[in-house]
Amino acid sequence: MSSRGGYLLDTNHLGVVTTTTAVRRRLMDLRRSGARIGTCVPVLCELEAGIQQVRNPARSRQQLDRMLHQISVWPIDRTTAQIYGELYTDLRRRGRVLSQVDIMLASLARQMDLTLVTTDLDFEALPDLKRENWVTPDPGSTTPPAPAP
Repeated sequence: MSSRGGYLLDTNHLGVVTTTTAVRRRLMDLRRSGARIGTCVPVLCELEAGIQQVRNPARSRQQLDRMLHQISVWPIDRTTAQIYGELYTDLRRRGRVLSQVDIMLASLARQMDLTLVTTDLDFEALPDLKRENWVTPDPGSTTPPAPAP
């Protein structure tokens, strides 16, 4: 995989792209500038679990499908799994806990040299992980959130 950077969208950002103007604008501006932007199947699984609980799942799934035409869906592969194992062991040794999906995201971000776009403060357990928060201010983020419309 390439190591030229880009952005990996966590569930809490991909889920609001269609409803939050500032986040959508930030994503589209980055796409126009040629930035790599994507997510992965574990995030899609979390979103689908949420979609199953809304009043109009077909509409929500249609919005998600439109967004997925604008970004990449990167695979979790053998290298990601190896990094996952290393992170899991390190976190456990330090007495820290992250969900399996969060460890997968951190592993993929490291593997592909991506900035993880998330509101999840649990990732502070991995201080070397590049993070941005486009929704709310986060003291651990490398850049401020997207400006309000």
